[in-house]
Amino acid sequence: MDKYEGDLEESLHSSPYWIRGSMLGKGGFGSVYLARMVKEPLPFYDGATLVRGFHPIMAVKTSRLEKSEELENEKKFIEYFDDCPYIIKCYGHDTTLKSINGKEEVHYNVFLEYAIGGTLFDFILASPLYNESKQVKQFLQQILRGVDYIHEKGFVHCDLKPQNVLLVKEIREEYYFFVAKISDFGLAKMVDNSTTRVRGTKAYLAPECRGEDGVQGQYSDIWAIGVMVLFMLTKNLNWNNNLYYNISNEAIDFILKCTNLNPSKRPSARMLLNHPFITNM
Repeated sequence: MDKYEGDLEESLHSSPYWIRGSMLGKGGFGSVYLARMVKEPLPFYDGATLVRGFHPIMAVKTSRLEKSEELENEKKFIEYFDDCPYIIKCYGHDTTLKSINGKEEVHYNVFLEYAIGGTLFDFILASPLYNESKQVKQFLQQILRGVDYIHEKGFVHCDLKPQNVLLVKEIREEYYFFVAKISDFGLAKMVDNSTTRVRGTKAYLAPECRGEDGVQGQYSDIWAIGVMVLFMLTKNLNWNNNLYYNISNEAIDFILKCTNLNPSKRPSARMLLNHPFITNM
């Protein structure tokens, strides 16, 4: 467990109430740290507070204030999807002042649900090859439900990959289990936003996204899901015909349907929830 040896962060909106722990990861729109909330923050105006509730352990995503536009947009997306259990929760935000090498910097911080199980990428690397277990299918089912919710709201995630799926520990009575939750909405966009350039991770980009006049729609997210499943089962991003001898016909059919070269022929996330690869557990 992190020792939280740092001082309380100097909030610009409230009395100090949280401590930053060790770094969990670093991305294009900020660094993610473990954080411990020492006490519930006090309201700073009209009884309002920037953080909802008391959360002893959190993840905090941080960027310098002058470069925080993408992180602020990501927060808005996550909060918009707040009632979906398969999307990471946002608890609020804070702005803090920190002295680094004698120079004061203002940081924008977004507080998120802490995923003690790490990422789906970590889970895959620790799993046996060609793993088609019930747990794998449950994680995929949860991802599809999250994507269906995003698409139903009229958005595209644009960067679906195992590194952007977090495994959150949940407790029911005396049992605990992990739930796969979609995170990292820094590249997300509205489905009809044709002015936004194609963005995402190259290995997961659909063919229609490539090139100068690339198009990135909800069907592009489906392609990324197909590539994700290929990686989940093989730990490899490249298809080869030997897979016919190592993974089930249902898995092969699922991947091929997701990666149809014709975007309009790819199934929706909701349709994929009824695919035999998902339903046969």
